[in-house]
Amino acid sequence: MEKIFTIIILVSLAFMGWSQADPVVHINFDNCTGEDVQGGLSDYIQSSTIDCDCGISGEGVYFDGAMDSLHLDEEIIDLFNNDFTFSMYFWVDDAPQPYTVFGIQGDCSKDSVFLVKYLPQIKELDVQIAKNFGLGAFLIGPINEDLCWHHIIFTKFGKEYSLTVDGVFIETKTLTEEIVMGTKHQIRLGGSPCVGIQESNMNGRIDEIKIWDYPLTLEEQAALNVFEDQIITQDTTIFEGDIFPIRTGGTCAPNFSWSPGAGLSSTSVLEPEASPTESVTYFWNIDHGTCLTRDSIDVFVIDDNEIDCSNLLLPNVFTPNDDDLNDLYTISNNFIIEDLNYFEIYDRWGAKVFETMTKDDGWDGMFNGIEQAPSMYVYKIEYTCRGETFQKAGNFTLLK
Repeated sequence: MEKIFTIIILVSLAFMGWSQADPVVHINFDNCTGEDVQGGLSDYIQSSTIDCDCGISGEGVYFDGAMDSLHLDEEIIDLFNNDFTFSMYFWVDDAPQPYTVFGIQGDCSKDSVFLVKYLPQIKELDVQIAKNFGLGAFLIGPINEDLCWHHIIFTKFGKEYSLTVDGVFIETKTLTEEIVMGTKHQIRLGGSPCVGIQESNMNGRIDEIKIWDYPLTLEEQAALNVFEDQIITQDTTIFEGDIFPIRTGGTCAPNFSWSPGAGLSSTSVLEPEASPTESVTYFWNIDHGTCLTRDSIDVFVIDDNEIDCSNLLLPNVFTPNDDDLNDLYTISNNFIIEDLNYFEIYDRWGAKVFETMTKDDGWDGMFNGIEQAPSMYVYKIEYTCRGETFQKAGNFTLLK
């Protein structure tokens, strides 16, 4: 499975000890209730038929397509009338009609609503924040069908409304005026007033609802991803005989396994150690019963005696256009580097636009918060390999 862009950001922020501010609302469902663990909200109404099940973290609430209901404290509505960030994990199963996962709504209309609906026929998320049928931000985002758990982040910044689904930014809509929620609306999970008219009840799970009273940056949003059922370790190159751990985001699936088993410390633990004797692709196979998924990691094994220390490889072109392909200018074979003394990049006027002493770091095409223009740039590198010092210089082109 292709890793989504947020893995790199998350790991980088974790090493820097960085984290965003606590949410003003956090409902984790670990005690199978709609209680706000932040303590700011106290009211919720929950039917006795709602069950707890495997969650993204601890427990989550499970909706089986029946008339289950969970209503949250209506004070949440005030948060949606100002700048905010809404984050929620959910698991969706098939149903005969669309269904609402989360909604702020009075009746079955578009009158001052916020809706997160799942469209099972096309496997997409329909997110709406609207004053009426004529004015609103209506956004459609595909879910990643390789995942069992999905993640939505929706932000409001003034008149701008933005949607991210499963770590992929979808769109920003700018409206002519800000949307105000109806003060007498109800906040429902897993159902809506439209059940029996245009929708069915929800089939699936909900977990980890968080709301901030400001729009999170993309870096802050990336740090929210817990990578359930996913491998965190990136594709890796090792020397023959090396041992390295494979990191995962964890899973609550009752059954999972690794394959092939050759070179792994175990095929039945969450994070095995790998020491293959030849290049291999390892698969993590996860069985939730109603959902099967797998992730993979490529491990390239090289002979230490065949390393050419002078052959440091860097690309000739890179394209920092946020398409998750070739967005960072990095050293391709940095595994030959023991210590990086410096890695510097200069523009055509000789101004230094990037520097690092960490061999895994790369340039994103920014300098002082400003995107740099398409042009030719120069790099200078000094490093040690097998105890010797090497230098390399060259140029490359930044394209958009």
